[in-house]
Amino acid sequence: MTGPKLTAMIVFGLLSFVFGILFTIGLNSTFTALMVGAIVAGLTCAFIYFAKLGRHAFARGFLGLGAVFIVIPVLALVGLGEEVATGTLTSLQTNGTLSEEEASALFLSSIFASAGLVFGMIVGFILVLIGGLMHRAPKTSVAQ
Repeated sequence: MTGPKLTAMIVFGLLSFVFGILFTIGLNSTFTALMVGAIVAGLTCAFIYFAKLGRHAFARGFLGLGAVFIVIPVLALVGLGEEVATGTLTSLQTNGTLSEEEASALFLSSIFASAGLVFGMIVGFILVLIGGLMHRAPKTSVAQ
């Protein structure tokens, strides 16, 4: 394994791990967030491992990190929907109505999850664009 490939695996694997945890920790349990972080870090490192050049390794790192920024907030919103459904159902079974604190907590968490989704989409598309531009073959100039 070459130095740039190993460096890309360490840097982008760690970043994928951290952002995988950060995007899911508020909506899921701690163990689930750690597992999501480990899975996306492993997938990013596997994607980088099969790069042929050091430049492609960093490009694949950007592509993998961009995928983390795009996909994980979407999965976190799915977890939020499950949490909202479970919380509402439990509250309606016990009290017959949602208290003001429960409704405001659900509303606030949905705002933060939506903001995370928008942030993740914007940053993810920028990272994918950077990775795509780095991964293309260099242009050859025609000698005149």
